[in-house]
Amino acid sequence: MPRVFGRTVQRRTLVIGGVVLGVAALSIPYAQKTFTLARAGTAYSAKILCSGVLMAGMNAEQLKGEELSLAPGLIKTKIDLNQGVVHAWAFAGLVRGAAVRQGNLGCSQVIANKQVVRLPNQTRQQPTDPNTTKTPWKLYPDASETPPRIDQNKLETAISQAFQESTPSAPKRTRAIVVVKDGWVVAERYAVGITPKTPLIGWSMTKSLTHALIGIVVQKGALQLNESLLLPEWRTDNDARQMITLDHLLRMNSGLAFDEQTQSLDSDLVKMLTQEANTGRFASNKPLTGRIGLDWSYSSGTTNILSRGLRLAINNDRDYWSYPYEALFKPLGMASAYLETDSSGNFVASSLGWASARDWARFGLLYLNKGAWNGKQILQKGWIQHATTPSKGSKQGYGAHWWLSSKRRRPDLPRDSYSAEGYEGQLILVVPSSKTVIVRLGQTPKRSSFNPNNFGTLILSALNAQT
Repeated sequence: MPRVFGRTVQRRTLVIGGVVLGVAALSIPYAQKTFTLARAGTAYSAKILCSGVLMAGMNAEQLKGEELSLAPGLIKTKIDLNQGVVHAWAFAGLVRGAAVRQGNLGCSQVIANKQVVRLPNQTRQQPTDPNTTKTPWKLYPDASETPPRIDQNKLETAISQAFQESTPSAPKRTRAIVVVKDGWVVAERYAVGITPKTPLIGWSMTKSLTHALIGIVVQKGALQLNESLLLPEWRTDNDARQMITLDHLLRMNSGLAFDEQTQSLDSDLVKMLTQEANTGRFASNKPLTGRIGLDWSYSSGTTNILSRGLRLAINNDRDYWSYPYEALFKPLGMASAYLETDSSGNFVASSLGWASARDWARFGLLYLNKGAWNGKQILQKGWIQHATTPSKGSKQGYGAHWWLSSKRRRPDLPRDSYSAEGYEGQLILVVPSSKTVIVRLGQTPKRSSFNPNNFGTLILSALNAQT
C-alpha cells in the first residue's frame, strides 16, 4: 500500500497530533465525539472518493461538497490515480482511512493491520443503450413493439418538481430519474455531471439485489429457504442462533441484535461499514435479543450475514466474486453494475451496490415481470411472491428484502406496489397494476426533503393522465 508521508513528516505529525488531542482532552466528551467523527469520517471519505471518482468517474469537488460536507475542516484527502488508492486523515495524520480500487469491481475499505483481499478483474459487457432521448425506447426486451400513450408534458412537469431546489438548507439533490411504462423508458432526466452510464450507489437498494442473488442459489439447491446457514460461530453446543433460517434472515426476523442508526457514529451500522474487515462475521457475532421468526428488526448486518453464507455455499472465491455478474447483471444487460466487497472479500450486500439509473430500472423490471427477462426465467416466479409477502412483525410494511406499500408507510400508492429503498433517497418503485417501474437516485441529506409516497404518486398520476 503506498505511503503518503515520509518518516520526517510522520514525526512532525505525531507532535502536532499530540497537541491537537491534548487541547481536545480539555473537554473529554467533545474529544470523544470528535475522535469518533474522525475515525468514521476518514474511512467514509476515502471510500466515497474511491468509488465515486476512481470507479464512477464523478467530480471529486462535488462529492466533497455534498457527500463529505459534514467535517470539511477536520478531514483531509488525497486521491492517488496512479496507485488506485484514496487516503484520508484527521488530527494531522493520527487518524487515517484508505480505500483501494479493485480493478473494475469497485473499491474496498482498507482496515488497519488487515490485508485487503484483491479481486480478479471480471470480463464486463459494454453498454448498448441509446444516448439520452425524448423519444420512448424499449428497455424490457419482451415489451410490445408499440410504446404506451402518455401525457408527456404532465410527466415532464412531475419530474421537474423532483429536481427543483427550493430550500437551500435541505437540498433534494436528485441525480437521476428513469420512468418505465409497459417496458418502455418514457422519461429520464439527469443532474449536471451525471449521465445515463454513470453508476450511482444504491445503498440499501442493494439488499433487494441480494434477494435475487439468494433466490437463484435457492433455485439451484445450494441453499435451502427453511434451513440454517450454520455459520462457524453458531455451531457451538446449545447456541440458539442455529435455529435462524435463511428465510428468517431474508425477512429481518433473525432476532439478532443490531443498531441500525445512521446518525450515531458509534452504531453497529457505522462500525460495520467503516471499521470491520469482515462485515458478515461482525454481524453474525451479534447476540440474540429478539424472538426468532417473530420479531422484526431492520438490519444491514442481516444482509451481510447472507452474503457471507452465500460465499460459504458457493465455496469457491473466484466463482463467488463472478456470481452477481454471471447470474444477474449479464443476463439483464446491467453493464454498469458492480457490487463492492469488504477487505476480506465478502460482498457488502447491505449497501454497496452501484449501477446506472437505467440498470437499476432493469432490475426493477425483472421483478415486475415475475423474474422473466428476454424469454428466460431468471428468478422462479414464486420468488417474487416471496419478496412481496409481509414478514411477521413488520406491520405489513416489509416483505423479504423489499419494502411494501402498506397503508401506513405509503398511503397514496397502489397497494400492490413495492420498493427497493436506500439511504439518502434511493428508490426503485415497482407498480404491477400500472406496469410501471420508477427509479430515483440522489444525495438527499435530510429525509424530509424527499418523500417517496408523494414522488411516486405524482409520477403515477402523470402517467395515468389522459392524452
